[in-house]
Amino acid sequence: MEHEPSENQPETSDSRTASEQSTADGPSPYVPAGKSVAELTIKAVGMGLALNVVMLTANMYLGMRSGMTISASIPAAVISMGLFYGLRQVGIGGSILENNIVQTMTSAGEALAAGVIFTIAGVTFLDQPINIVNTAVVAILGGLLGVLFMIPMRRYLIVDKHEELPYPEGTACADVLEAGSRGDEGVKLISVGFLAGFVYMWLANGMAAFRTTIQTAFSAGETDGFAIGGDFTPALIGVGYIIGPRIAGYVFGGGLISWMMLIPLLITGGFVPESAADAALMTQANEVWEAYIRYVGAGAMIVGGFYAVVSMRGTIADALGTAAAEIRDSGSDATADRKRTQRDLPMKVVVGGAILIALALVAVPQVQVGLLGGFIAVIAAFLFVAVSAYLVGVVGSSSNPVSGMAIATVLIAALALRSTGVTDPVVVLVTASVVAIAAAVAGDTSQDLKTGYLLGATPRNQQIAQMIGIAVSALFAGWVLSFFDQAYGIGGNTIPAPQAGMMALISEGVLTGTAQWGMILIGAVFAFVLILMDIPVLPFAVGIYLPITLATPIFLGGLLRAGIDRYVARRDDEDGTLAEHATSRGRIVAAGLITGEAIMGIVIGALYITGTGNADGAPFPIGLDAGTQSILGVVAVVALVALFTATVLWNAPETEATDQ
Repeated sequence: MEHEPSENQPETSDSRTASEQSTADGPSPYVPAGKSVAELTIKAVGMGLALNVVMLTANMYLGMRSGMTISASIPAAVISMGLFYGLRQVGIGGSILENNIVQTMTSAGEALAAGVIFTIAGVTFLDQPINIVNTAVVAILGGLLGVLFMIPMRRYLIVDKHEELPYPEGTACADVLEAGSRGDEGVKLISVGFLAGFVYMWLANGMAAFRTTIQTAFSAGETDGFAIGGDFTPALIGVGYIIGPRIAGYVFGGGLISWMMLIPLLITGGFVPESAADAALMTQANEVWEAYIRYVGAGAMIVGGFYAVVSMRGTIADALGTAAAEIRDSGSDATADRKRTQRDLPMKVVVGGAILIALALVAVPQVQVGLLGGFIAVIAAFLFVAVSAYLVGVVGSSSNPVSGMAIATVLIAALALRSTGVTDPVVVLVTASVVAIAAAVAGDTSQDLKTGYLLGATPRNQQIAQMIGIAVSALFAGWVLSFFDQAYGIGGNTIPAPQAGMMALISEGVLTGTAQWGMILIGAVFAFVLILMDIPVLPFAVGIYLPITLATPIFLGGLLRAGIDRYVARRDDEDGTLAEHATSRGRIVAAGLITGEAIMGIVIGALYITGTGNADGAPFPIGLDAGTQSILGVVAVVALVALFTATVLWNAPETEATDQ
């Protein structure tokens, strides 16, 4: 989708701080290429691995409970800054590039968790137990494919397309790390956001003082089933602020198509599952969304994904050409003299590693996808790694439709394997797992490499750190998944794991001939119409596929960004000093909100695991009724937005902008 970056550039241009001061060759990194700074050190690796396991566990729980994970890069950066600050007090300390290695390794656990819970967890819906060893093998193979396939695309996507692809989380993470290294202001902004997100989620999920989810369903004339609402959490609002109003609007537009048009039409037409036939409108809307609309979103994602691959054929060809050229020139003077900030892992390692993984997918008993399944997994992984790495550059990792790519793989693999006589849906799920994990890891890797590019990190060191983080995450992933299944039961009230259930449903449906092909075709036609109208397909498809409760708070965050930008623009001077200052502050506060919610998610998850609270209630409820909780929920959202706005605009450099 080559038209998307230029459409979104006004939202993201010139919003960086010191590291964004451009030269003819691109932005000047925070650490110059000619300067040697501690980076891949023992203390950075140790700290990164410890946080890696924590974020893996937290995001597995949150992802299966809420249907989405939270990017771990920014929380890890903030935590590591605090740890390094403590070490500095005893004379040890650490560099900004060591901080970057910590967040790179930590985010590997979050990315791998997303791929695992969206696919491998689906075996429980097929009455199969979680196999710890098999999960570890599939996870490490898929994760390493994601890193290796991203390497030849790094220079084109991260460097050459720097002005067009903002990589919101990667850029925000660089802001956070720079702010922490510059001094008090950045730390204060992060702290305000962190405390707001932390306290907000404790009051909501820890004490049930208010509801974060506010939704309703209603009728209009003879048409039933209109539904609207939102899960107004700090992280989702923060993500919306970071990606900006345009992309947030596309996602919300897709949600409106689903919940204010398609679902009412289906309910009025009698397309309601028997389990919800006599239920309330909200229950009916949710049942119709799960039974039909997600297939529409899947169909749109399939067309959008393939269109993105076709649109990126030049990028993929360039990446392959770069890989071939670097293999030929391996060991030459040009390669040896390359700047530190331009050194990737050698292409021989990339190609050799990919070949070994492809062979392992076919030969290793724990994978068991066969020759055809292995071929599909490798080809689909390469294509969707390209799509994922590009897409997160526009909409961010939090809106990366990994599950949509997995659905596309499930459909392709199921159809192909069915033609060869395969009847076991677990084989289809494992094939899709490799692709989903690779796509999730590639999106995360590209964000981390963007952070490193802005800070002046060595790409090779980050790639090595990512691989170490993936290896450790994979070893723990099966055990953590099995633990949650034994503790709560995957698919139950506490951890419903909606994406995993969808993957199992589709894989079994295709193999048995019960899939909703009509709905998939509707989504495909809808995506084709969007392409003809020159409208970005994947953000709309994400909105169709996701519950409206996720699209609405993201849109609210985008509106908040638009409002602050417009207010600042009226007061700003021609040089844009005030606008740049406000944008940078907003990203840092948004990063704090995401961090606070993520950490509180770990706390609440630990309380549930240890038996405090239950699947239907908060650990320490204060006993308010539902009506009061809803009213206080609205008050809490308004207060959060007001605090965010005041923090961003507080102490803005008016005199500096006007004096110039």
